Amino acid sequence: MYKLMIVEDELLMRVGIRSMLNWEEHNFYVAGEAGNGKEALELALEVTPDLIITDIKMPIMDGLELIQEASCLLKSCKYVILSNFDEFHYAKEALKLGAVDYLIKSEITETSLVDLLTTIEEKLKSERGTQTNVPFMTHDHSKSLRHLKDSFFQDVVSGFIDEKDMAAKAEEMLLRIRSDKLVVIQFVVNYYEEAKRKYVEKGEKLLRFSILNIMEEIIPSKWEKEIFVESSSAYWIIVNVLPGRESVQADLNKLCNKLLSSIKDFMNLSLSAGVSTIVSGFHGIRKACGEAEFALRQSFFKGSNQILYYADVIQAPARKEVNGMLSPEQERNFLKLWVSKDNQKAEEFLEEIRSNLEVQEADESSIRKQYIRVMETIHSHLSRAAERGKPSFTERLPYEIVLKGEYWEDIHQDMLAHIAYYFKTDSLIMQERSYTDLAIELMDKYYAEDISLQSIASQIRVNPSYLSRLFKQEKGENFITYLTRVRIEHAKAYLLSRGMRVYEIAHKVGYHNYTYFSKIFKKSVGFTPEEYRERQQNSCNP
Repeated sequence: MYKLMIVEDELLMRVGIRSMLNWEEHNFYVAGEAGNGKEALELALEVTPDLIITDIKMPIMDGLELIQEASCLLKSCKYVILSNFDEFHYAKEALKLGAVDYLIKSEITETSLVDLLTTIEEKLKSERGTQTNVPFMTHDHSKSLRHLKDSFFQDVVSGFIDEKDMAAKAEEMLLRIRSDKLVVIQFVVNYYEEAKRKYVEKGEKLLRFSILNIMEEIIPSKWEKEIFVESSSAYWIIVNVLPGRESVQADLNKLCNKLLSSIKDFMNLSLSAGVSTIVSGFHGIRKACGEAEFALRQSFFKGSNQILYYADVIQAPARKEVNGMLSPEQERNFLKLWVSKDNQKAEEFLEEIRSNLEVQEADESSIRKQYIRVMETIHSHLSRAAERGKPSFTERLPYEIVLKGEYWEDIHQDMLAHIAYYFKTDSLIMQERSYTDLAIELMDKYYAEDISLQSIASQIRVNPSYLSRLFKQEKGENFITYLTRVRIEHAKAYLLSRGMRVYEIAHKVGYHNYTYFSKIFKKSVGFTPEEYRERQQNSCNP
């Protein structure tokens, strides 16, 4: 495998080139980077690269001087020039000095880089004869150092390696961290599925390499660190605490903020971080990872783009499971809210639910269940036509919003949008249907409530007298007769079971006065509720 150096004074350009492809798949790996020719020359003498890709215009020492100086010291190294269109005369000069090719910055693509590497590899092979690829690791040519380090990290976290082997492998892989005073930080990409869609053409690999490379570049050299990739959405950084510092958390906060802001600036991605306490020894990494993950899980309550410290979150009261059912009062309040279709009242209703959950210190599962109950309550009030409709304000299904939402605040706001959407949809559908049909649907659904001609007319926004005449004309019976019939039919069904007392059934079908219920029932059916139940029981048991 051949060693590559990238020399470019513009950080974004340098990171962009490094992130453009997986160099190791093309038999090269990035052995070093520099921001000017002088720094590059010193580093080149140390790492002896096979290829240097360098900008022309740089401070202190430009690319032409670098090629001129390095050519005398590194006989087999190849040089490729980075230039802009208006710097082409410099590129010509570089070619005279021995550069093998040039790249126009604005036209660099993955394909052009791969073609370049193929050409340079052939030149290196032909010049070296049988001495071709230099192995990346002498004991295993097939694995890159990145892969080996990631595997080592997974073994440590999983507990598949003992402390003695940890130290040996750490030394073998030249880990940049010491085993004392270690802190583990887990970074996750917020809204990862959305972020991934931005990279759909290049794939997750580009996303992963870009984040990794920016992290490598941005972390100041004063930090001894190792970066491990768990997945395209999760990254681990292990650092040694800076010596002689009064506030470790202040240092870590500055480091994390720098990383979060850089990823945001360069890639327009939001990250959150979970930070462990200080541990000693490589064996402590497993414990620290658990702490970082625990801290990061609290981001559900805190929101995205947060830096969460285990030492802080462990002091907060423990979250617990709470009852996710809506109270009878909340059910009644929502019914009033649904009738009024008032978005402001909906916001207040949902805010009260959130406040109650916070006071109860509800855990994540309980919070999701509570919002599911709200969703179910919404759907129980929908007109049949509205229920068949699919929300157009979101690509996700309503329950998916609650079950897969990353943060409490997002679920809350999505629920508000969901309620507002169905307020509007239900109102539009009600306008398109006949007043009689709407009244019947409401009676069929809310027969057990304290409803009347006036309340139904108010909900569908029509004059009560007009509704009464229209109902009689279209259905051949008046409003009260229909409502009574619906209630009695449900009462008859309840009476088939002896699990409920008659007065309980009366209340369940909308009659709060047992005597009145019994009188209405006998008038409609010909028997009292008790007689009807007895006759039905006898007919089932001859």
